[in-house]
Amino acid sequence: MLQNSIDSIPINFNEESLWILNLALALVMFGISLEISIGDFKALFKKPKAIFVGVLSQFFLLPLVTFILVILIKPYPSIALGMFMVAACPGGNISNFITHIAKGNSALSVCLTAIATLLAIFMTPINLEFWDLFMHLLRRF
Repeated sequence: MLQNSIDSIPINFNEESLWILNLALALVMFGISLEISIGDFKALFKKPKAIFVGVLSQFFLLPLVTFILVILIKPYPSIALGMFMVAACPGGNISNFITHIAKGNSALSVCLTAIATLLAIFMTPINLEFWDLFMHLLRRF
C-alpha cells in the first residue's frame, strides 16, 4: 500500500548536514539584508495594510485553501497532516530569497516572516486544532 511506503521513509539529517543548511540559509538572508534599508521598513509601518493582509493570509487563507484541497483530493491522513503543518507554519528564508529574486517587496517578505515566526508559537497549534475540529465536524455530516 502506498501509505505504508510513504510513512516508512526515513528522513536522516545529521549534525553536519544541518550545519551546512543553516550556513546556506544565513548567507541567503545576509545577501538579502544588504539590499534592504531601514527606510523600507519605515514605509511598511506607515501603511501597515500589507502586513495585516499578509499575516491574515498566512494564518487563515493558506490553511483554508489547504483544508479545501484536503477535502477535494482526499490524501492519506499522514499526507494531509503534512499539508496542514506546512500551511500552518510561517514562511522562511527561502520565501524571502524568492521574493527578492522576483523583484518583489523584500522588506515586506522579511517583516512577514519575522511576525509570522513570532506568532507561530501560538498560531500554529491553534490553527492545527481549528482545522482538525473542522475535519471531525465534516466526518459527522
